[in-house]
Amino acid sequence: MMPHSTVTHSLYLFSSVRKRRFTGKRGIRTYRIPVYLLCFITEGEGVILLDGTLCRIRPFELFLLVPGMVVEISEQSGGFEYYGVFFQPQTLVKTKGGMILSSSISLSGSLLPGRIPVSQPQHILQRIVEMDKSSKDERAKDSLSLRLQLEQFIQFLIKSVPEPTEQNDDRINRSISYMEEHYTDKISMGKLAEMAGMSPVAYSRLFVKITELSPIEYLGTIRMNKAKQLLSKKNNRVKEVAAAVGFRSEFYFSRMFQRMVGVSPTIFMKRDTVRVAVASSLGYQHYLQSLGIEPVCVLDLFHYPGLSEKEYAARFHSQLEELKRSAPDLIIADHYQSEFRESLKEIAFPVFHDLSVWDWKRNFLKIAELLGRESEAAQTLTRLEMRTLEVKQTLQQALGESRITIMQVNHRTIGIQGTTGHPLNELIYGELALKPGAPGCGDIWRQEMLPESMPLLETEHLFIHKHHVLAGSGKMFQRMLETNVWDQIPAVKTGNTRLIQNWFVMSWTPIGRHSIMDMLLELCANQDGQQKRLDMA
Repeated sequence: MMPHSTVTHSLYLFSSVRKRRFTGKRGIRTYRIPVYLLCFITEGEGVILLDGTLCRIRPFELFLLVPGMVVEISEQSGGFEYYGVFFQPQTLVKTKGGMILSSSISLSGSLLPGRIPVSQPQHILQRIVEMDKSSKDERAKDSLSLRLQLEQFIQFLIKSVPEPTEQNDDRINRSISYMEEHYTDKISMGKLAEMAGMSPVAYSRLFVKITELSPIEYLGTIRMNKAKQLLSKKNNRVKEVAAAVGFRSEFYFSRMFQRMVGVSPTIFMKRDTVRVAVASSLGYQHYLQSLGIEPVCVLDLFHYPGLSEKEYAARFHSQLEELKRSAPDLIIADHYQSEFRESLKEIAFPVFHDLSVWDWKRNFLKIAELLGRESEAAQTLTRLEMRTLEVKQTLQQALGESRITIMQVNHRTIGIQGTTGHPLNELIYGELALKPGAPGCGDIWRQEMLPESMPLLETEHLFIHKHHVLAGSGKMFQRMLETNVWDQIPAVKTGNTRLIQNWFVMSWTPIGRHSIMDMLLELCANQDGQQKRLDMA
């Protein structure tokens, strides 16, 4: 005789609907959600952290909050209104002995905690308003009726969640599954194409189109990820790990690991305790500090203009001696230090980051991965993005239509920043959405010229950095002040010209970007006070 099987059903018990307004207050507030709540935003904008994940609050967005979820609301989030639908999921279990009703810890269907993507927000609002009206109307108030309305509403949400649009292909998925199951074996392109039911050429093209990697590169990534997991465990040896991920030669494995990961397997195994030095002209030490690591030594071997050969030689020798005394296991360097590779290699293994593409965030994440601090990096970037959104809102309210121009003066030329192509430009004109002055520089990241060729700058705020002061940027700066157009610039007329630190370097790191935003907020704080004119002496 067949055993009696149990049947389960999901139920949703209606509690209440409330329309609330959240007013902006000073300081970051943290809340722990005690109930199940569907929150539909009707007015206002802001940013919040849901269990450490950054979310932007906008009208007509829906969030599912569940017990235990932590919500952090920043002080820069303005007031916003929302409808809250409070409910309790239940599980109804039908057994041979009868029916059992118990509290559920999850929702059925595709509804997951956090923001719920919806395609028909106006219909959602209409259903919530109807539930709100029914719950307040004593004549229509009925627990069963309200429960049915809630059931219908949640089913409507499940059906209205848009389908995923990510490019996918079952043939490629089959070959990837084969790689993941047989990565220790010798796998040929022909075998992978056979698994996909395609010719090798067509398979390779489709694979690259979907994954942006060749099949061999993808297989190598699987093997190296497995290797990193094994190397992270105690008492594992490099030779054993190499064999475990499909390499017959320990030497070849180590070479491939270093090429793909950036360090040798030996260094990777002790990355939690590794002594790290920084050789950088771009403030890479701030990368490490953002990850909770204090470098044992920080040096910059670049020969800056204006420094005599004798002075530079003494400085170079002094920095290398300091590096030797710090006894690092690893040196993280930027491309400005690449000509000193051999000198650095005599002290410790150097890792150079190719900056042919000016992507500061990519470099930060690669360094974090190198040092086993991926989680810290993700948290740092999340909080930086949250802060950037807050500062953007403040600056837009304070500056309105005022335009911003950033300039760097060196010993040869003056340079006016464009709006793209450099981390600083992307922060100022992209993420913070400040308005650039005129004339614009087009698609180039900076336009350089002699002071006498400088056009009349139509800008209400002018930020200037003197670069390579020892080489004579002060003289070039003075030439600029003596041009015919200088006194006609709106920012000069109103005293809104300021000397700044090297924002161009600071924009490469999370700490530096926070500092730049601090300075911009200070500008806003002084908007209504007495403006300090730039010291032209």
